[in-house]
Amino acid sequence: MKLPAYIEGSFAEWRQSFSFFEEVSVRFSETDMFGHMNNVTPFIYFEEARISYFKHLQTMDHLADSESRTIPVVASQQCDYHMQVMLHENLKIGVKTAAVGTSSLTLHYLAENKAGTPCFTGTAVMVQIAKNTGKPESWTEDQRLKLLGTFPEK
Repeated sequence: MKLPAYIEGSFAEWRQSFSFFEEVSVRFSETDMFGHMNNVTPFIYFEEARISYFKHLQTMDHLADSESRTIPVVASQQCDYHMQVMLHENLKIGVKTAAVGTSSLTLHYLAENKAGTPCFTGTAVMVQIAKNTGKPESWTEDQRLKLLGTFPEK
C-alpha cells in the first residue's frame, strides 16, 4: 500500500499510535447498488468518531453551551481508500491528534475491518473560531493539554 503523505515513518508505527477507536457497521443507506460503501461515507464515520474522541478527551464540552463564544470547524479533510468496504462490514475508526497549533488542530483517522486490515485512512484540519466574527480563536491551555492527551492536574 502506498502511504499518504500525512503518514510519516512506517505504517505499523503510525497504526500503533492510535489509542481511541469507535465501532461502526456499514448500513444499507451508505452503500451503492452493488453493496459497496459509498465514497462519502468515511467522512460521516470520521465525524462520528471525532465527536466521540472529543467527548472522551472532555475538550469540547462547551459545544453544548449556547453561551460559548467559540466552535471548532473543519477547514479541510482528506480520505484515502485502501480497499473495498461492503454492506454490513464492521469497522473500527481510530482518531488521534497529530498536531495542535494556536487555533488549529490536525487529526488522523484509521479505519480497519474485523481482520485488522486498513480499509481507509484520513486527515482533517480543524480551526477554532469565534462565533460572532468567524475569525480564528486560540485554544485555551486546558484545551491544548487535553487535545495533546495530557490532562491537567485538578
